Amino acid sequence: MEPYPLLMTEARPSATSEFRRVAQLLRDGIGDGTYPRGERLPAAAVLAGDLGTNRGTVERAVRTVAAEGLLTTRKGSGAFVSRILERITRRSGALLDKQSGGEADGTREAVDAELRTMGLVARRFPSVRTERPPQDVALLLGRKQSAKQALACETRVYAAAAEAPPADPGTPVELICTYLPLDIAGGTALEHHDPGPMGVRGRLAKLGHRPTEFVETVLVRAPSDEEAEFLGIDVDNRVIHLTQTAWAGGRVVAVTVTVLPASLWSLSYQWTAGA
Repeated sequence: MEPYPLLMTEARPSATSEFRRVAQLLRDGIGDGTYPRGERLPAAAVLAGDLGTNRGTVERAVRTVAAEGLLTTRKGSGAFVSRILERITRRSGALLDKQSGGEADGTREAVDAELRTMGLVARRFPSVRTERPPQDVALLLGRKQSAKQALACETRVYAAAAEAPPADPGTPVELICTYLPLDIAGGTALEHHDPGPMGVRGRLAKLGHRPTEFVETVLVRAPSDEEAEFLGIDVDNRVIHLTQTAWAGGRVVAVTVTVLPASLWSLSYQWTAGA
């Protein structure tokens, strides 16, 4: 009896290599302008036909390229090419403005300078409200504060092309909220919507509460629904969550929570070793 003949099959690329091929084609298309900034990608089925693959591979590749910051995805809306394709760097040297004796927060000016190198300008929309802070913030402000309200100074930051009209705020890049104890901030200029060039830290110094010690904690997490809505990202994406605690005179005078799209930002820390 003749043995069964060996089945001859044509070598096919693995699912992993095919997914990587498609992801690279998307990167290349974004880089050379085939898929222009700010424009919606073709539907997955159309892309699958264009790129000679299947819909599942396209969807996996899109998720990967979105995690790299080249695309933004929203359920029900499809995928869009990011308007900002370079990462914004937040540098630790700007956390304290040495020229002002630590009274001003140099982060804002440093971010502005970073964006200018990318041909972008920051557009900020501040607001102030009184509310009960999140439990983790309340604990930092003091356990007794957990049942009390605080002054919440929020700023929503966008980055727009330098030549963009005022009606176009640009791409949302940063959500900042500083929580202040009411016994310090209530009834003061800190209740104004825009603290001006000196920032919250400068206004605290004017009130006799100049922050002299800072701790910053960094974690990466999934965004809340509200954060995802503002930042224009899917809830499956990740954000960088920075909590900066500021002390003056032995007590916490401010807790600042900054939320950044992880695909859009990098953090750079610099320090000098002691002698």
